[in-house]
Amino acid sequence: MKTILTIFLIIISFNISFSQKLLTSWSQQNIENYTKEMYDDAQKLTTSELLEKNLNDKYWSEVFLTLNASVNHYIDDKNYLKSLAEQITDTTETKLKGTSRLIIWDRISNGDIIFEGKGLVIENDLFTVAGRANQLLQNLTNKNFGFVTINSTKNELKTLKNKWIDFLNEKTVEEYKPEQFKNSKIPEISSLSAVKALIVSLQANSLKDEITKKCLKKVYNLDKMPDDKNSSAIYCDPDSYTYAYLAMLFGDEKVNESKDAKWWLSFWNENKDNLVWNPENGIYEVKK
Repeated sequence: MKTILTIFLIIISFNISFSQKLLTSWSQQNIENYTKEMYDDAQKLTTSELLEKNLNDKYWSEVFLTLNASVNHYIDDKNYLKSLAEQITDTTETKLKGTSRLIIWDRISNGDIIFEGKGLVIENDLFTVAGRANQLLQNLTNKNFGFVTINSTKNELKTLKNKWIDFLNEKTVEEYKPEQFKNSKIPEISSLSAVKALIVSLQANSLKDEITKKCLKKVYNLDKMPDDKNSSAIYCDPDSYTYAYLAMLFGDEKVNESKDAKWWLSFWNENKDNLVWNPENGIYEVKK
């Protein structure tokens, strides 16, 4: 197994080129069910049509196009923004399809999304109308008053909605300050929700196996993983990234092959309530 440093250098090279919300790599080409015709059609939608679209989007590509068209055409439309704020309390859930390389940690933990080792990290739960509306507002205003997660309560959503309304009515509203992970090598994977999702993603999953097989065939024309652990083909397996991320998060200089999927799951179940961030070393430790 290659050292964590090698994988880390690969990650850094991509982060220099893209925004901080990208984990290793991502582009619009990674979005499934996404065409130029769909893009062109979305650009013609009115605010009323986009609001209705946000209620009914069923594919990640559709959600992305709602975001894209909104930012391109309605960034200064206060009425549109206020209507989006009204959707913050709508907890209607859609099991989004076509989520390749979309990273929402809680949805990886519950099995709705397969983690592929890299992609676009989004903190809002795009599986709900409220989460999509909040993402839209954040993108349109460059403001953050909190995230809509899978665990957000009705009272929390109501409070968040009122903050948006106050802001849009030009009142002073204190912005949300996300938890900081000082000296983290990769902040996008450093929350406990991310750690949990990484560990869950290591467990056996037939869909993950299919992703690996397709990558091996398409990129390397291989039918199975090569025996050479230094082959670049290992990166077709999402677990190659995940083991490296976990080793980095817990201070291992290289991947310890004795720490397999079962080991990590047992470790999480035993220690999840006692994990603390060491800001000096930029790693998690078990509080004694």
